[in-house]
Amino acid sequence: MNKRVKVENKRIKMLSQEQRSASFDEEAMSANQKRKSCSTKAKEGSALSKSIPSKATRSKSTNAVSLDQLQTEKLHHILQLDAEDETMSSIHKLLSKSRKVMVLTGAGISCNAGIPDFRSSEGLYNLVKKEHPNISLGSGKEMFDISLFRDEMKIAVWATFMEKLYSSCRLATPTKTHKFIAHLKDRGKLLRCYTQNIDGLEESLGLELSSEQPTEIQEANNNNSTTVSRSSSFSSFSNAKWKNFDVVQLHGDLNTLSCTRCFHVFNWSRSWTRSFRSGELPTCPNCEEIKMRRVMQGKRLIDNNGILRPNIVLYGENHPSGDFISQGLNVDISRGRPDFFIIMGTSLKVDGVKKVVRQISKQVHERGGIVILVNKSSVGESSWNGYIDYQIWEDCDKWVSFVEQQQPDFFKSQKEVDKLRQLKREASELRKKELLEKKKLKEQKTLHTPPTTPTRSLSPNGKQVKKEDLSLSDPIKEEKRATLHSLKRSLISPVEHYSTHKKQKIVLKESVVSESESDSDHASVKTESVFEMETKITT
Repeated sequence: MNKRVKVENKRIKMLSQEQRSASFDEEAMSANQKRKSCSTKAKEGSALSKSIPSKATRSKSTNAVSLDQLQTEKLHHILQLDAEDETMSSIHKLLSKSRKVMVLTGAGISCNAGIPDFRSSEGLYNLVKKEHPNISLGSGKEMFDISLFRDEMKIAVWATFMEKLYSSCRLATPTKTHKFIAHLKDRGKLLRCYTQNIDGLEESLGLELSSEQPTEIQEANNNNSTTVSRSSSFSSFSNAKWKNFDVVQLHGDLNTLSCTRCFHVFNWSRSWTRSFRSGELPTCPNCEEIKMRRVMQGKRLIDNNGILRPNIVLYGENHPSGDFISQGLNVDISRGRPDFFIIMGTSLKVDGVKKVVRQISKQVHERGGIVILVNKSSVGESSWNGYIDYQIWEDCDKWVSFVEQQQPDFFKSQKEVDKLRQLKREASELRKKELLEKKKLKEQKTLHTPPTTPTRSLSPNGKQVKKEDLSLSDPIKEEKRATLHSLKRSLISPVEHYSTHKKQKIVLKESVVSESESDSDHASVKTESVFEMETKITT
């Protein structure tokens, strides 16, 4: 009995570990956990309210924050997009100044594109449960677990689930968040984007996906075949191949199908979509060809043919390109030198994604950058203290539009930035030329023309007076001078009368000289008369 109890306890522990971790941002909620969640809902709400700072405390703590002090020891929460918040403005300034940005995305960035989520009332999980009420499904995690291939009923439900998800991805258009990632690439700031999504919406914006396998697809198109080897493209790592990838798909791509036996990759076709819609997985055409060749050669037949399934990585399955992605991640961390890390639309429930976040955040903090999370659900403070600096509780597209309002220059295209730089260079060159020409003209003037001599002006007393004193003289003094000048003009005779009086003087003198030979008495009288005449003339 004791052995049986121990074995049962081990099994229960194993199940609890699987339920704690979930795939594609899906919380594994069993029936017992749902009952417990009703009772612990109030406790969790109170814990969240304590962990999240109030508006008053947040406004006090966010004032006067410099760019160097943005790194935090504990996870800080930003509940609203406030233009007056200094922490938000400083975060956006640091983002605009950053050179190498790393991005991690989840299912939250594709909800606005028309792709339904997993847990909402209108999600694919609830739709599938309504269509198949006879099958018991505990959580959405079971739709992405490798164990579903053991049950034929679950395989049928999974096939219809995948066909609906694929059709919604085909009709979806990229969101503002996807365009933001493409803009980072256009500006040369995107180091790498790691995504948990399987929709492949980034491909329509010109971004290179890790699951595209460009060399093998070109060879297949040249040979008029639609098959590609799944493991050949990631057999050997090379830096040149890794640098070509803009987006690394951590969980595969829904837009292609792969064989469970030969691992060949195929594109979707109409007949295969119909079989998925009816709940059947199609057989692999490559395995059938191999089987026919063996029959023609007289060899024994293979037991079973492979079946086609979406080219995604299920929970509990070995990642076919895990080694390739891990080597590329090490290259990005060691040589890429990231200085800003953005996490968007994910609640960070997958263990492998948690490790990626911790590795990148350490390198970003060493470079003086920060780590921000844009998500509307909590991720748990205690496990992310020291790794994530800020969590913005807002929709990803709304946050991107808010950043665009705050930093409009950051959202200009590379062509516009190049044009502005060209105009600035041309303007600076013109200014330099104008300054040189002015200097040359001044030098020429100093060489050809001598310096001007300063003019002197005398006061009525005979003293030297400055020009400033004359210009700043009182108006009363100027009036007095004008009146005196007019009086002198009126008293002094004109020039013509002055010349006639001068001639009279000369005539008198000549007469005096001629009569000098006469008596002395007469001479003295005449001199007195001449003197009197001169005084009269002068007066």
